[in-house]
Amino acid sequence: MPDERGGDSAITLAPDRPRALENADLPRESAAPSPGSLTGAKLRPDYPRLSLLAVGHAVTDSYGQSLLAPMFPVIARNLGLSMAEVGGLPTIMGLSASLAQPLLGWLSDRYPRICMVAFGPLLAALFIGFVGHAHSYWSLGALMFLAGIGIGAFHPQGATMARLAGRGSGLAMSAFTVGGNLGFGLAPLMGAWYAATIGLERLYLAAIPAAVFAVVMAGFFYSGPGFPATLKQQSAAALNSPGNPIALAALTGTVVVRSAVQIGMTTFLPFLVEQRFPAVMHDAVRAQAVSAVLLASAVAGPLGGWLSDRFGRRRLMVGSFLLAPWPMLLALNLPGYALVAWLAFGAFVLMLPHPGNVVMAQEFMPRSAGIAASLITGLAWGLAQLLVPPFGMIADQTSIPTALTGLCLVPLLGVILVAPIPERAR
Repeated sequence: MPDERGGDSAITLAPDRPRALENADLPRESAAPSPGSLTGAKLRPDYPRLSLLAVGHAVTDSYGQSLLAPMFPVIARNLGLSMAEVGGLPTIMGLSASLAQPLLGWLSDRYPRICMVAFGPLLAALFIGFVGHAHSYWSLGALMFLAGIGIGAFHPQGATMARLAGRGSGLAMSAFTVGGNLGFGLAPLMGAWYAATIGLERLYLAAIPAAVFAVVMAGFFYSGPGFPATLKQQSAAALNSPGNPIALAALTGTVVVRSAVQIGMTTFLPFLVEQRFPAVMHDAVRAQAVSAVLLASAVAGPLGGWLSDRFGRRRLMVGSFLLAPWPMLLALNLPGYALVAWLAFGAFVLMLPHPGNVVMAQEFMPRSAGIAASLITGLAWGLAQLLVPPFGMIADQTSIPTALTGLCLVPLLGVILVAPIPERAR
């Protein structure tokens, strides 16, 4: 019997619903969820695409500055670098990996056929591979700058695809963010292994996994009409939504605060390890400590995504900023592996809001989801890089523990920035 109330009969008639969902291929325009329906999340996430995007995020971020973090003391000795210069290395990479992301996001929105999710990790791996051949601070910085372009190229398009595949759910988006954090977190262990087995001079061999994966990504997403058609379609709800630029700016500021703490910790923690552990343990513990902090950030994603869906995004952001400084401050006063454990716990608490923030940004700027994602995954990260060199100067003038103490208090600034951010765009 026809549905006398009008509307979509596939939704109201039980016999038609399974077939409608079974035939709903995400790349088709009819299956692309509107911003309004994303928050409702009535459709199941597209797990195959979401999983591959998460793995791609891991591969891409594994070629970031955290891959080199355990090698920074060795590189600093080889090139005669100061702590301020070492602190500037993540900033150099951030100028391309992060600050360029709004432009890269615009390109991904405007030209979705550009295969950025495959091009990004390949470019990053190629330039990181030649870091061992740098003979000066500026040649090292140039290689990191170029590698950053590849890292930045993946994120806007990848985040937009992940939001569509995850149907706007914070928990589903956490799969994508966890992928990046896992890659970033495991990178120090990979970097230490590369340095011990193939050496800095042959680090270019580390680009092989990225080359293989780039082919896989291109084949999966761009063999047919696929996701580019979905990315190009803008729903009527998105076109008619005015967005919320003030909330988006404040949200970006909160991510700057969070990212500055993470970047500063991963940059200077290896030097603190050298002060707190015997010399014979330095090589192993440097990589273990940085990875512990970053992996703790990674595993925060699923719980943070669930908490944001269950209790609200703003509430989670405020609680995270208020609670995170104290375990990190406690860690600085503890010896040995207790230092690492409590720093990791503080990083876990700090990163809980991240999956929900990526979804929020795209809700606040629905007409240009790629640009919105780039503000969170790129611009905010790049601005955070600018806060790291001053802490390197503080470390040069005082001590590394003093600089890290100040860094641990930075999250308290985030509480102020949460005030103008609404729970939802509408």
